[in-house]
Amino acid sequence: MPNRKLSARIAGILLIIHGLIELSGLALINSMPHALISFGGLTDTALEQNAFVIAIFGALWGISRLIAAVAAWSLRKWALILGIILSIITVVAAITIIPAGVTDTLLALPALILLLYAWFGNEVMEVFGG
Repeated sequence: MPNRKLSARIAGILLIIHGLIELSGLALINSMPHALISFGGLTDTALEQNAFVIAIFGALWGISRLIAAVAAWSLRKWALILGIILSIITVVAAITIIPAGVTDTLLALPALILLLYAWFGNEVMEVFGG
C-alpha cells in the first residue's frame, strides 16, 4: 500500500476525475436525447422534466469533489473527511442509479479506501483486556 501522502494524492486524482464527470452533466444538458431510458427510478418523462435540476445537483457534487480533491492533495484533514463522506454516500446510493452507479462505484470506492488509508495508515487496533 502506498504511503499516506501518496494515498491522499491518488484519491485526489480520483475525486477530480469523478468531479469533472459530474460537472460535464451541465455542459451536456442541452444535448440530451428525447428517448431516454429509466435512470434512478425516474421515467423518461420525469427525467426529461427534471434534467436541469439533476444536472445542478450533479454539478454541486462535482464541485464538492473538486474542493475535496484540491485540499486532500495538500493533506488537509477536513478534505479527507469531506472526500470520505462524499464517497460513502456515493457508494451507498450508487445501486439506485444503475447504470451510472457502476461508474460512480468504480471511482468512489477506491477513493474511499485510499482516503481511509491516508487518515488511519496501517495502524493496528489495540485489543483491550488481552
